[in-house]
Amino acid sequence: MKKIYTSLLFIAFSLLSFINATAQNDFFADVSAAKLSTVNAKRVIVPQKFRTLGLNNEAMKSFLWSLPAEKTFLYRFNQAPVIELPMPDGRSARFHIWESSIQEPGLEAKFPEIKTFAGQGIDDPYATLRLDYTPNGFHAQVLTVQGSYYIDPYARGTISDYISYFRSDYAKANSFLCEVPDDPTSIANRNPTPEAACRGTEMRIYRVAVACTGEYAQAPGVSAGTNPATLHAAIVTTMNRVVGVYERDITVRLVLIANNNLIEYLDAANDPFNGNNNANVLINESQTVIDANIGAANYDIGHTFSTGGGGLAQLNSPCGNSKARGITGSPQPTGDAYDIDYVAHEMGHQLGGNHTMAGCGSSPNSTKLEVGSGTSIQAYAGICAAENIQPNSDPFFHSKSFDEISNFLAGFGATCGTTAPTGNSIPVIDPLTSNGSTIPINTPFTLSGTATDPDGDPLIYSWEQQDFTGAVTWNAGATAPAGNTVPLFKMRLPKTTGVRTFPDPAVINANFPANPPSAMNGLKGETLSPVARPMTFRLIVRDSKAAGGGVASSGSGGCQSGGVYTITVGGTAPFLLTAPNGGESFPGNTSQNVTWNVVGTNAAPFNVTNVKISLSTDGGLTYPTVLLASTANDGTEAVTLPNTPTTTAKVKVEAIGNVFFDVSNANFSITIPVSGFAFTPGATATAACPSPATIAASLATTATGGFNTPIVLTAIAGVPAGTTVTFAPNPLTPGSSTFATLNNANTLANGTYNVTVQGIAGASTQTTTVSFIVSAGTAPTITAGANQPQNVIVCAGSTAGFSVTATGAAVTGYQWQVNTGTGFTNIAGATSASYTTAATTAAMTGYQYRVIVTGQCGATTSSAATLTVNTAPAITTSPSGTTVCTGSTATFTVAATGAGLSYLWQVSTNGGTTCHPHGW
Repeated sequence: MKKIYTSLLFIAFSLLSFINATAQNDFFADVSAAKLSTVNAKRVIVPQKFRTLGLNNEAMKSFLWSLPAEKTFLYRFNQAPVIELPMPDGRSARFHIWESSIQEPGLEAKFPEIKTFAGQGIDDPYATLRLDYTPNGFHAQVLTVQGSYYIDPYARGTISDYISYFRSDYAKANSFLCEVPDDPTSIANRNPTPEAACRGTEMRIYRVAVACTGEYAQAPGVSAGTNPATLHAAIVTTMNRVVGVYERDITVRLVLIANNNLIEYLDAANDPFNGNNNANVLINESQTVIDANIGAANYDIGHTFSTGGGGLAQLNSPCGNSKARGITGSPQPTGDAYDIDYVAHEMGHQLGGNHTMAGCGSSPNSTKLEVGSGTSIQAYAGICAAENIQPNSDPFFHSKSFDEISNFLAGFGATCGTTAPTGNSIPVIDPLTSNGSTIPINTPFTLSGTATDPDGDPLIYSWEQQDFTGAVTWNAGATAPAGNTVPLFKMRLPKTTGVRTFPDPAVINANFPANPPSAMNGLKGETLSPVARPMTFRLIVRDSKAAGGGVASSGSGGCQSGGVYTITVGGTAPFLLTAPNGGESFPGNTSQNVTWNVVGTNAAPFNVTNVKISLSTDGGLTYPTVLLASTANDGTEAVTLPNTPTTTAKVKVEAIGNVFFDVSNANFSITIPVSGFAFTPGATATAACPSPATIAASLATTATGGFNTPIVLTAIAGVPAGTTVTFAPNPLTPGSSTFATLNNANTLANGTYNVTVQGIAGASTQTTTVSFIVSAGTAPTITAGANQPQNVIVCAGSTAGFSVTATGAAVTGYQWQVNTGTGFTNIAGATSASYTTAATTAAMTGYQYRVIVTGQCGATTSSAATLTVNTAPAITTSPSGTTVCTGSTATFTVAATGAGLSYLWQVSTNGGTTCHPHGW
C-alpha cells in the first residue's frame, strides 16, 4: 500500500508541475516612460536604454511565495514552475523557477518578507536567473551569453514601477580602487593544493557574515536607525546576485548567517567603524567587529560594505584568522556595477583570485593574462583609464581565476563550510585539433573545440590566451620584439560553439582599427602579432547550471589536461587575400579569379598544401557558401560566383590542416547578369583506389534572362595523362545538368585531379572546375628484416649499395632519399629497387638512406639504413733502425691512422729485396 501511495504522490506532483509549467503569469505590463518620469523619487540606476514596466506586486508575491524549495526537485529543475519575465528588447523569456535561500533559517525568520529564488532558462537554456523579492521591491538578474540583463525598480522607494535593461547599457562610475594585501599568516595556513580542478559535482557552502557601515545604510534610502528590513534587503539583493555568478562559475554558495542583523548598522554616528572612507582602516575593523559580534567560530567568510575607500581584500582568507578581511565601498552601492564588478571581485580575492589585468593595478606577473583593463570579474574593466577595454566586467571568471579559486577550495578552503551534491556532471572536452600549428605574422586564425555533457546540458565555450609578461599596455603586442609573450587577445564572452576567431570578425571587418573606443564586447583589446612568437591558449567549457555549474578546462594547467595548446607565429610576411579585395562589381554566375599571397605557407613549417575558398554575402559575418572545398595553395584560383545579388560580398581563403585565413578588406558587389549561363560550383566525384574505369561527376548549370543557347562543353586543362573527359549530354541546355566522366580512371594513383571545364554558348563562355578524387588504397608492403635497406660499411673511395624488396600491391615507382643531417631529400635519378652511391668519402659517414616505394594506390617508406665509411690506413711514423747485441731483443714501433687497424710485421734478411712475416 505504501508503494501505491508513493506512485500516486509522484503522479500528482508531476501533474502539478505540468500545470505550473504551462500556466501564464502576466505579472508585468509595459507602461509609458513619460508617466514614470513624473515619479518623485531618486533614480540610482539609469541605463542608457531601458524598457519601462509596471508590476502587479500582489500577484507576483503570491506566486513567488508558493514556489517549492530547491531540495524539493532533487535536481530535476525542469519540473519546476515557470515564470515569464520581460526582456529589455520587448521580448519575454521563460524560466523554471524555485525558491533558493541564501539566508540561514534563523535569519529568514527575522525577515519573513525577504525571499530569494533561482531559475534556469527555457527559451534560452544558457540563461541562469537569480531573483529576490523584498521590501525594496522585485530584483532579477539574468546571466546569459546571449546578453545578460536586469530588472530593477525604476527609482528608489518605488515597488510598482520597473526597468528592464541590458548590462551593456549601464556603465559604472570610474572611481573604484581595489588593493590586495599580503598576509603571511594566511599563506602559512594554506595546505598544498593541486594544480587545478574541475568543478560542478559538489557545491561548497560557506556561512557568510556581511557587515555594513552606517553610511552604507543611507544609500538604499534607509532612515537612520528606523528600517532594518530595508537595509537587510539591500544586502540580500547584492549577495543573491553574487551567488548567482558563484554557483554557475565556481560552484560556491554563500549563505548569510542567522544573526547577520547584529552587524548591519543603520546609523553612522553609532556604528563601530571609523574607516568608511579608509580601506586600510576598515579592513582591520571588519575582522574585529565581525569576530566580536558573531564569534570567530560562527562564520566562514566575512565582508563589510561601505560607501567609500574602494575595495580591499585578503587573499585566501576564508576558514582562517583573516576570514573577515574583505571590504567593498562605493558611493552608489546598488546595481550590477556594485554587485558584480566590485563585491564579487573583492570576495573573489578572498577565495584566492588575484587580479588578472596587465594594463593597470596590482597583481603578480604570472596572473597578468588579460589585455589592458581586462574584462573578467577579477580584472579592472571600466576603471583603468586609457587601458579600459570595456566599461563593465563580464560576469565570468578568467581561467586563471578559476584555477586559483579551485585550488583554494580544494585546499585550505576545504577546512570550513559544508558541501552538498549538485546532481550535475562535468563537461568532457574532446581532443583538440591543430595544436602546435604555425601561422604567418599578422594573420587572423580560428581555434575550434568540442565537448560533450554527460547530462545532455547545453554548453558554452571560451578560448582564452594564457601568455603573460608583466605590466604592458593593451596593444603592446603590436610593437613587442620577436619572441615576446605579451597578451594579445582579450577574454570575450563565452559562445554557444567552441569556435573563436582571433581577432573577432567585427575587428577584421573594421580593418583592425588602431585605437577603437572602449565598449562592451567591442573592438578594443585584440592585436595580431607582427613578429615571430609563441602563443598559448586554453578552452573553458561550462554547462551554465543555475544550481551548481559544471566547468572543465583544457591544457597542462586544466582539469582535463591534454598538454599546452600552442600556436606559433612565424615567417616574415602575412598571408593576404589580394583579390577580390573590395570595391569590385561582378555579374553573378561568372568565373572570377581569387588571388592571395602564399608567402611560403605551402611548405614547412606551415605545411598548407590546399586551401578552402568561401563567400560571404553579409559583409563578412558568415561565410556559408563554399566556392571551392579544396584547391592548391598556389596563390590563384578561378571560382564561379553564385547568382546572388549583394553589395556586401567578401571572399575568405582559409588553410586546410591549419588555422589561419584571410578575407577581403572591403565589400564587393555581385549583380544579376542580363542574360547568360553559369556553372554551379563544387562538382566532385570520388572513388577508392584502384578506381573503376570511369568516374562520373554531376555538373549543373543555371540560366538567367531566358538564356537557352546550347552549351558546348570541353575539358581544357588538368586532364590526367592517359585519360580523357567526356560529357553526356553535350551540348547541354542551360539550366540543366550533365555528367562529366573521367575515362581510364583505373590507371590513376590516389590524389585529387582538378579538371578545368569550359562551356561555350554563342558569345558566352564560362569555366569551372570539376574535381575527381581517387582516395588512397593499399600501398606496397616492405616487411622487416632483409627486405629493408641494410646498414653498409665501406672503405673510402668505394661505392655503397642499398636495396629494397616490396610485396603486395604492384609497385609503380621508387624514390631513394638521403639524410645528410638536415632531413631527408630526394636523390636525383635514384628511382629503382636498388641504389648505389658514387665513390664514398669519409664525410659521408652517418648518412642515412631510405626509399619511398609507390604503388598505384599509395606509398610506403622504408626504414633508414646508415652508411659507415672507413678511411684507408696511413703510416704517420715509420719504424726506426736499431743496433743490438747478439742474443738481445730488438723493439720496433709504428704509428698509423685509419679505422679498424690491424698490424703484420715483416722481416728482410737481404737488405729489403724480399720480406717475410716475422717469425718465418
